[in-house]
Amino acid sequence: MESESLVLQRKIIGVLIRAAREKAHYPVAQVAQRLGVTPARLRAYERGTREISLPELEILALYLKAPLSFFFDKKSTVTEEPPKPPTEAELRVRRAMIGAKLKQARLADGKTKEECAQAIGRKPATMGRYERGLTDIPITELDKLAHLLHVNLYYFVERKAGDTQSGDVLDLEKLARLPKEVRAFVLDLGNLTYLRMAMKFADLPTNRLKELGEILLVVR
Repeated sequence: MESESLVLQRKIIGVLIRAAREKAHYPVAQVAQRLGVTPARLRAYERGTREISLPELEILALYLKAPLSFFFDKKSTVTEEPPKPPTEAELRVRRAMIGAKLKQARLADGKTKEECAQAIGRKPATMGRYERGLTDIPITELDKLAHLLHVNLYYFVERKAGDTQSGDVLDLEKLARLPKEVRAFVLDLGNLTYLRMAMKFADLPTNRLKELGEILLVVR
């Protein structure tokens, strides 16, 4: 059975979703189209009778030009733009990224799948699906897991390179268009060191890259 705090949190998020939508003067049908859900489902989100996932909340925040923090500290700036439903590839990529980070946080904190599943009232198999990115994680469950694993909810939010404000998410469309093997490499957190190195190399002039290449050949 859900605790009163989780029910209250879900209802607060729902109220803020509706506030952001109405401030932007967007009808339910238009916002639902952008999220790729039915109007009835969006209304359920706004009433707090149904969970919204983090990928959906991120898409909503971007569409309404609202920082993700709006849904937690009641601050908003919204402007209009044409709706475009998310692709399944975008959502699949975000689920995989969130799942990978969830597993990383669990292992770093020394928790088992069973312990995490028990904390959110789920079965270990469901926790496994969350970590593999096969199932959306309700935002209140993700928040509870974040507290259990001693990380902030924003730990799961991807920011664009150079951005400093919470809620600026990675360009999922570009990531979804990458070849499958490249996307798999990027999503593997074990490759983070190589990716950071590649980003630093990208800023080097050609002559410096040539020098590094010569050094690497000598080291071999």
